Parts: sequence; C-alpha cells; structure tokens
Amino acid sequence: MKKILVTTRSLGVLLLVFSSISPLAARGQAPSALTAKFVPGKSGLELERRTQPGSFFDVVGRKSAVFGYENRPFEAWVYPLKLLDDFKLSFELEGYPLDISGPDIVASINVRPEATTFTYSHAAFTVRQIIFAPVEEQGVIILLDVRSALPLRVTGSFRPRLKLMWPAGLMTGYIGWDEKAHVYTIGEETSRFVGMIGSPSARDLSLMPYQEEPRDVPNRFVIEASPDDMKSRFIPIIISGSTEGREKAKATYDRLLDSARSLYEKNVAYYARLRAETTGVTTPDERLNTAFDWAKVGIDKGMATNPMLGTGLLAGFRTSGESERPGFAWFFGRDALWTALAINSIGDYASTRTALDFLKKFQREDGKIPHEISQSAALIPWFKDYPYAWASADATPLYVILHADYWRASGDSDFIKGNWESILRAYRFTSRTDTDNNGLIENTKFGHGWVEGGALYPPHEEIYMQGLWIEALAGLAELAVVTGNKTVASEARAASDRTRAAMEKTYWLADRGFYAFATNLPRSSPRAAEPGPNRDTRQARMNELDQARLIDEDTVLPAVPLWWRALEDSRAQSEIDHLGSGRMATDWGSRIISSGSRLYDPLSYHYGSVWPLFTGWASMGAYRYGRPDVGFQALMANVHLTYSGALGFVTELLSGDFNSAFGRSSHHQVWSEAMVVTPIIRGMLGIEVSEGGKALSFAPQLPADWDRVAVHNVIAGDTGYDFSLQRGAGRETIRVVRRERAGSTARGNNIRAARITIAPAFPLDAQVRSVTVGGRPAKFDLERVGDVQRAVVTIDGDAAASEIVYTYEEGTEIYARTEALRPGATNQGLRVLRARADADALHLVLEGLGGRSYEVRVRGRRRPREVSGVKIIESLDGETGLLVNFEGAADAYVRRELSIPLQTRSR
Repeated sequence: MKKILVTTRSLGVLLLVFSSISPLAARGQAPSALTAKFVPGKSGLELERRTQPGSFFDVVGRKSAVFGYENRPFEAWVYPLKLLDDFKLSFELEGYPLDISGPDIVASINVRPEATTFTYSHAAFTVRQIIFAPVEEQGVIILLDVRSALPLRVTGSFRPRLKLMWPAGLMTGYIGWDEKAHVYTIGEETSRFVGMIGSPSARDLSLMPYQEEPRDVPNRFVIEASPDDMKSRFIPIIISGSTEGREKAKATYDRLLDSARSLYEKNVAYYARLRAETTGVTTPDERLNTAFDWAKVGIDKGMATNPMLGTGLLAGFRTSGESERPGFAWFFGRDALWTALAINSIGDYASTRTALDFLKKFQREDGKIPHEISQSAALIPWFKDYPYAWASADATPLYVILHADYWRASGDSDFIKGNWESILRAYRFTSRTDTDNNGLIENTKFGHGWVEGGALYPPHEEIYMQGLWIEALAGLAELAVVTGNKTVASEARAASDRTRAAMEKTYWLADRGFYAFATNLPRSSPRAAEPGPNRDTRQARMNELDQARLIDEDTVLPAVPLWWRALEDSRAQSEIDHLGSGRMATDWGSRIISSGSRLYDPLSYHYGSVWPLFTGWASMGAYRYGRPDVGFQALMANVHLTYSGALGFVTELLSGDFNSAFGRSSHHQVWSEAMVVTPIIRGMLGIEVSEGGKALSFAPQLPADWDRVAVHNVIAGDTGYDFSLQRGAGRETIRVVRRERAGSTARGNNIRAARITIAPAFPLDAQVRSVTVGGRPAKFDLERVGDVQRAVVTIDGDAAASEIVYTYEEGTEIYARTEALRPGATNQGLRVLRARADADALHLVLEGLGGRSYEVRVRGRRRPREVSGVKIIESLDGETGLLVNFEGAADAYVRRELSIPLQTRSR
C-alpha cells in the first residue's frame, strides 16, 4: 500500500509536511499529561500464562477492537475502520546501544474481561502493557506501567491503514503529526473517515520531508518521561477513530485520555455485572466452571455497535493480515441465532431482543433473513450488488426458532406480538421452499444450508434444514397461540408432523444405522475434487454421488434434529453411537464427516474439519436422548479449547486429524463459546424454561464422579431461581430457592414460574425408594430415557424455598477422566458410547485405539468381575477400576461391546 504523508491541503494540491519536536521539549511535558497510577480492579475472571508464539489474543469493546498474536504486532479497529496495524513497542536503555524489540521479550499474558496485560521482561526493566477497549467508546486505551533500573525510552511503531472493513474501500490515506497535541491524524480525501493515535509524552520520529516520494514504512514515535514520572504515572497511548470527521475522533481521543481510570473501572463494573446478573454454574470441575464464565464473556463481546447499521451480534474475530477482513467480525444471521440460544440460556433476554431487532431491520420483503451483513454495508449496495447477504437458507427458520425460544423463557408476549408479521413472513418464505410439496424444505435456488461448498455441495434437501424446520414449526405453533392465530397454529402443527414423517422415510439408512446427509439432484456435468489428501479417492466418490438421489454420508448434521428430539428414539440411539465414535468424535471435538468416508479430508472446511459448533450440537443431541457419556465427552472437548489457543476463548475450526486450529480460523468464534454454555445449561443440567416463563425444569445428568452442583440465577420470566444438588450414599438432596429480582430483563407479562419439574437422572439399575418435598412424601414417576432413568416430581415454583430428597439403592455408573489437550496431538481418547446396568451385568460399548488399554472407573453398590480383555484394578474409595484392552491396528479405533458380571460388594 502506498502512503501519502500530509497535514494540509490547498487548492487541490497535497502538501507534504515534516513536523518534530526536540527531546528536551518532550522531557519538559507536564507530569499531569500522564495518567496517575491506580491499582486496576478485577471483575472476577482472570487467566494468565507464559506467552505462546502463534496464539491469538483480542481486546474487544462494542465499537472498537485490537486483534493480534501474543509475540507479534497487533492491529486496531474502530468499527468499521481498520486504523492501523503492525503496532509494536521497543525499548532503549540509557547506555545500551541496542533497540530491544518488545515481541522478543514479552514474557506473559494476563487476560481479564476488562483488559489484557502483557508483561515485557528484561534484566534492567519490566513494562506492563495494559490494553482495554472501553465498552461503549470508539477507541482503545493502552497504559504502560514502567519500572526500570536505568532511564528508559519507549518507542512505538505502526503502519497507518485507514481501510473500511471488507468489501468497501477508501482512497489512499494520509497521516500528519500535531506536535502540540502529540497526536497522529490518519485521514483521507473526504475527511469523513479519521483515525488518531498519540501519547502526551510522544515525539514523532518518522514523518518524511515533503520532497520525498511517499513510501510504505512504519511510523515511529518515542516516549520519554522522567524516572519519577514513571514511578507514579502510567504512560497512556490512545487510539480513536470516527466515521464522522476529525472533530468527533479528537473529542473521543481527549475523553479517553482524560478518563482512562474511570473508563477502566466502568469496564470492570460492566463485566462484574454480567457475571452476577446472568446464570452461573459451580461444579467440582474448576476447568468447566471457568470455561463457562469465559464463554459468557466471549458471547457478550460479540455484541457490537456499528455507527451506521446499529447494534447486533458479530460472528468472530481474527487478525485481518493483508486484507480488510478481521475474521468474521461482521454480522451473520445464523451465527447470531445459534448464539442467542445460549444468551437465552443464561437469562440475558435484553441481548436476545437486540439481536432479533437487528436482523428484523434487514429482513427482505419476502421474509428471508440475511446470511451476512458487512460492517461496511451502509456504504455500498450490499443487499443488491453482492451475493453474500442472501446466500444461506437456514437463518430464516432459525429466526422463527429464536423468537419462540425467547418467548418460552421470558414470557414477553408484547415483543412477540410486535414482531408477529416479521415472524410470519419468515415462516412463509421457508414454507415456499418446499417446491415439490414432499414435506422437505429445499436448498436448491433458495440458499445453502450448513454446507456451502466442497465435496458435499450442493445438496438439495439437507437433514440439517429439516431439523430446523421441525423446530421452527413447533415454535410457530406456540407463538400463533400467543398472538391469537389458531389457524396458523394448526397449520404449523400439521406441517411439523408431515416433515417428521418425511425425514424418517427419506434419510434413515436402516442397514447402516445412521441418517443420511441430504438428498441430491443428479448433475449433468461432473464436479472436480479439490486439491488435498486422497484426491483420487474423493473424486471417485464424488462421481458416484453426482448421479445419486441420496448423499448417504455419515455426518454430524443429524445432531441438529437430535437437539430438538425430532428423531425416532431407537434410531436416534443408533445415530448417537455414530456421533460418539472415534471416526466422528476427536479429543478436541466433532468432525463434520466420518473419517471413514472416502470424501474425508482433515484440512477441509466442509468435509473433514472439527468445529466446536458441531461438538455442541452432538453434546446437546446426546443429552436429549439420555446418553450423558457421549454428551459429556463432547462438552469437555469444547471446555478444554478455552485454554489451548486464544486464552479464554474458543476457536472456529480445527484440523480433523490433529489438535491444531486452521490458520484461517477465527480464534474467538462467538458461537463456539455458545456451545460451551448451551450444552452445560440445557444439556448436562437439563434446565429449560417453557410456557412463557410459567414452567421450569431441572433434569441434571451429572458425571458419575460428581457429588454436587449449584446453579445460580436461573431466570424464568421475571423470576430467578437457585438450584443446588448434593448426593452421597443412597441419598440425593436438591434445593430450590426463589430469588427476588430488583429489575427485569424481560418485558410483557411479568409472570412468575408456577411449576418446576425436578427430574434428576439415575442409573438404570438404581432403585428409587422415596421422594420427599419439604419433608413430606411426594409422588414421583420413573421415566427411562436412553441409558438413564429420571425420577420426576413437580413442585410449586412460587415457594420461597423447597427441598427435595431422593432416597434410593445405588445403581452402577462409570466414568473416564478427560485430559487437557496437547497441541498437535492426534485422536487418542477413550470413547464411552453406552453404559447401562441390569440385574446381572454392566453393559458397555467402548471404543479405543488398537494396542492400547484404557481405565474406566465404576461406582455403585455392586462390584464388577473380570472378563476377557478386562483387568480389575483394586477398589479405591468405593470405586473399582477396569483396565480395558483393545486389540487391533495401532492407528485405528476398535469397538468393544462388553457384558461384565456384577456382584454385591461386601460391606
């Protein structure tokens, strides 16, 4: 990129001006220009480690962001503008003839929701670089905390960019230096788009004389402050920007400089409030607890305000590199809608309304919901001349789903009535995509479903879309009742039943035990396989599928109808065996397609990679059908990803063969964090709010080695509840406490939950003897779901507190510990597919790598006995270990089906 360095313009002629001040002038700067040191507060979350080369970090507010890698320079944005990149610090000590590069000595990273701090460590000094984006400001603040044994100069360098986010563009920019304000201004010909960066003790080192040809070289500024000032004051560096001209950018710059401390404290208060006012979880696993809290933060940071478009949910973040695309930091329909299911799960109903209102504003007249909206969409004919806005078909049924999910939880009928025509138009649009009237909605001519390209593309009718459609119809029927449209309710119920039947008839492969990916329209011309591993094999399979009516591939996509219990139960159980197997599930998450497929490519975006999104789908589907072992293994894969890459956040996609994220991955992907939250709340804990806030369920399926769990501030309508569970030998106690809430995040009916269903899971061989509620005997029902039975009791949700006590004969449970992820590792973990006990034996379906043995722990009143290939490890604390051997090829997963006799333990 060429760079024109200018500060003034006259009669259309660009004048190139060099400005500088002497070192003495900089040293004479008044101490008050710096920021008095303060002890940075904490909102309650904090992660810290040594820096890792190649690990992404971001600092994100509603209107601005910094994106970078821990040992490299970073880039800064004020939406929708990329202001600068290649920002880095270097240091020069008095008497040292060296320029000490910051990336070479950055030692640690400390991440909090409110700020990220890098520590630069040298034998002669330590510098802490505190970076934060005030939540509602168009700018970023950097505070340098300097401690040095010798006088120290800090040099900052950067490349001015001033580029609009993809795909809009700007004229070649210019940069000028204001020696009085110590600020660079980055501008362009219209004077509308402006960036600023400066520091009150900065001195420019880099603006070229006007006689020189413009060239792309970094700008450099030096900061010199006295040792006394450095002891008592932070050195601030301020970055601001505006789409409304220089005055607006300068006003923001001044406000950030003058109010750095109060803005930091506002950040702390904001994230402390987010943590306190939304649902919280405490379990015996601190990894999970922390990942859950960080996932809430990661989701919230996806909410962005664009000065021309409004406030909505972005999809994810990554550096833009040489482009103007910072990952997926623009607005996506389906990303926002999948994410908002997690937002509802933690009771942040106001954010859900914001996300829906944003999409409603851009809904097409025929009812279709946008697939994606660039942050520069207001500056170009985005919705008319670009193909991206309407590329997908799935955002439209998801829009209906989320409205229904919002109403079930909040009871906000006013919002639903206000959006009813929009909801109805979305429903009508999707209904019209069933052009052949076979009950299955279509992608052909209407937009892609999940798969956008590659060996599985183009499908005609994806099973993914049918799962969404069935749930959208169920939700529409409920909303139609709320709005008094009985005819629409009846129409939606009938359509849902029809699509369920068509889905079972069309996709179920009885001889193979799973649901097919999609139907297909035969092609007149063959497709070419993309470059990559086993290309000839993939090409041969694609040639077969070109003329097939059904794409009979084993994929993760049936997990979506599983999420909403839309599949026939016995078939669903078989499908979950596939989702949990070593061919689909890795230690770091779920592949999109079985590694046994001839189409599989571990480097492919759409036919081989691992997505935490898929992993969340698989976890939810497994929990819905009473398969907690499969569900928990998937959930923990996402939990572990919180710590292995961008600290505190979960990446977009990883290799199918190695635990390594793609270089193109958005390393803070918002719906990936949603797939930590939703499977914990709705899957493992079985918390669902329904009937407009009138009903609430708590149906936990806990790992066998957990003896307690607590959930705080579950919000149903306008009422909050706390749940706690404690279990020991033959006794399980659940306490429910109703919370008085000072404010409300819902609107409309102000309904308190009137009925709470308590339904904890027990092993199939457990014998529940009695249930008491408040010390009095209560009726209960036993329901079998998959590999567990639930003991169901209903209590009054309006009571201030309730205690439910279950007494029972213990059943037989197993667990296998999940290990932290190792970078670059291959798939090695044990897969527990099924675990159930009857009167005689413990029946297990396990998968492990050939040539290896894995330990499984057994808990319960009965002791297992040895069988071939299984070694008993002596009982520890009432548990018995099973060492299970898997024979076969060392690089392949082997399935073992075991029936292990059980005998009563001696006491």
